Amino acid sequence: MSLTFEKESKLTLNRFSRLGTWYMLALSCIATVAIIGQVLIQVHLKSQLSDSRVVNVAGKQRMLSQKIAKTALLLNEEQGMDWRRKILEDLKSSVHLWKISQDGLLKGNDSLGLSKNNSVSVIALFEKVDEPFVQLYESASMLISSLQKNPTASIDSLKNSINNILINESRFLLGMESIVLQYANEAQDKVTMLSRLEYFLLAISLLAILLELIFIFRPTTRQVNETVNKLFDSETNAKKLTKEVMALYSSLEKSYEQVSHINQPIDNPTLLAKSDKGGTVLFIAPSFAMAVNKTVTDEPLQLCDLFDKLEQPDDWMDEVIDMVSEDRFWQGEIHFKNGQEKECWVNAYVVPTFNAQHEVAELLMMGSDITLRKLAEQNLDQKTMAEIEKKINQQKFRSVLILEGQEEERKRIAMDIHDGIGQMLTSLKFQIESIDLTAQEKAFQKIDEVRLLTKQIIKEVRKVTFNLKPPVLGDYGLQAALKVFTKEIGKLIDIKLSFITEEEIPRLTQKIENNIFRIIQEAINNAIKYSEADAIEISLQQNKHELILIVTDKGKGFNEKILASRSANIESGRGFFNMYERTEYINGNLEVNSQPGKGTSVILTVPLHSAMAVE
Repeated sequence: MSLTFEKESKLTLNRFSRLGTWYMLALSCIATVAIIGQVLIQVHLKSQLSDSRVVNVAGKQRMLSQKIAKTALLLNEEQGMDWRRKILEDLKSSVHLWKISQDGLLKGNDSLGLSKNNSVSVIALFEKVDEPFVQLYESASMLISSLQKNPTASIDSLKNSINNILINESRFLLGMESIVLQYANEAQDKVTMLSRLEYFLLAISLLAILLELIFIFRPTTRQVNETVNKLFDSETNAKKLTKEVMALYSSLEKSYEQVSHINQPIDNPTLLAKSDKGGTVLFIAPSFAMAVNKTVTDEPLQLCDLFDKLEQPDDWMDEVIDMVSEDRFWQGEIHFKNGQEKECWVNAYVVPTFNAQHEVAELLMMGSDITLRKLAEQNLDQKTMAEIEKKINQQKFRSVLILEGQEEERKRIAMDIHDGIGQMLTSLKFQIESIDLTAQEKAFQKIDEVRLLTKQIIKEVRKVTFNLKPPVLGDYGLQAALKVFTKEIGKLIDIKLSFITEEEIPRLTQKIENNIFRIIQEAINNAIKYSEADAIEISLQQNKHELILIVTDKGKGFNEKILASRSANIESGRGFFNMYERTEYINGNLEVNSQPGKGTSVILTVPLHSAMAVE
């Protein structure tokens, strides 16, 4: 039998090994198809982005050709020098952009995002439109040259060039319509091809999964079922053998169990009391008698009566008597109150003793005092719950501060937009509506006022945007952002702001730079609001291991003790709380030194090894 089992086990292992190989091949096939499909899709998507850019530029060519014709038609005899020069500048810029875009569509242009991959059909269409393009470009160039030589040239001298522009503009426009349509059709063909490719790859993946189900999972399931049935048969035989062995050793195990619980170490447990087989107390150990303030008297005393305030003593006594009557012992923890009404715990054993007829003669109660351990466990649980509750309260407090900060920031932004930008836009609307084109001088004056008001609106929008997040922070880094921030804020207040830095600071990760900027911004705002100082100094330093930023003022200062409980006391200030939170987030260290009447210094230290300077 052993030889047969060995052959079957080897056959089973070989079969599972072969199935595992096929399974790995199927997974590899699916993974390969997924990778190839992703690569092809990404290539097509990149091509689609290029196609959209080409269609956009080609469509823009039509607009530019129309703009050139319209600009040429604006020329008349009554125009002054300034108006002629404006028309000349518009014409030059339009012709220049039109020429560059046309060359980019034909030969490619990296700055415009155009590549030289035109199809044969597109090239043929460009050849048809080449002649009107050249005529239109030469006429426009000739018109520009004439205006540059003599801005006040008569319309008759320019009429030939203008007529050529109008004639060739319509021909060029029709040709570009065909080119744009061809570009759009080719892009649509690529999308259709991509869709078909995706369906093809999906079919291959589904086919691989189907083959895997037929040739791998199905045979594996059959083999597993056969193996499980054999295991069930083996388990049945093992249970029969186990029952026979257990029958032989059952009596011996009972004896060992009784001896193992009676022969305890000398100090643990000790004898507490002794009773008859019914539970009536016959003897109480002196030390235990003093602890529970109980003695053996003429009145019958049960084991459960030794423990005051014991929960359901009668049920406990019945459970003990039932267990010892079955030649078993009772073991468990007993919670009671001693003679001084103090809570106590005992790990107790009630063990039966037998007479010569193997009948229960007496019950021995043995146990050990575990009161100290139980009290220690309770104290530990209480401390743990207190710590958890403290952390929950801190988290609630942080959430409240964050929500309040967000609400205040929204309110400030809304006020800035409503009081500043909103009123300016309303004024701009009224200014534009009041323009009367029949009164030319007043109209020009109103347009100048609208232009000035537009500049103010743009400036106000930039101010609000800068307060949210300076664009220079993401573009040029922390050093440049702090420099611009102090400069811009210095224009709005009477306090002198100075930014000092010794050398060029390398770029840090975006997370580090954002949080450092917000911390220093909050420190500067606090100094402006509360310090009443004449000057505020911001210093940026760096050594081999740390980046150090210091905000110093010589104002009225404050008592540092109000910051001692910043994590759990809202009186410490929401601003300082946010500063400490951001500092912990970037693994930095924030130190605030202040004395009433002597000013305040905020020192932020950030380890460079965690900041991870980047190029």
